[in-house]
Amino acid sequence: MYFTTINEDKLVAKERNSLDDSTFGIPSQRRYPLNDKSHVLAAIRMFNHVDSAHEAELARNIKKKMKEYGISPDQVGENNRLKKYI
Repeated sequence: MYFTTINEDKLVAKERNSLDDSTFGIPSQRRYPLNDKSHVLAAIRMFNHVDSAHEAELARNIKKKMKEYGISPDQVGENNRLKKYI
């Protein structure tokens, strides 16, 4: 059996700090950067880990970026809590 490691795109601190607050899925906490397609896909995968208090805000921002980057709603798995917002 082979195991693969998923390496999500990571921003170096200098790049992350230069991003505007509105670029983040949760701007007040500067969490879930949505600055490019790969980060939006990563936010979709990690959606089930977000605190329920921020779930609706993150879903709204992810949906907006999905449209911007042409990401199909099919990218959201059936067990992903984001599915109810799509």
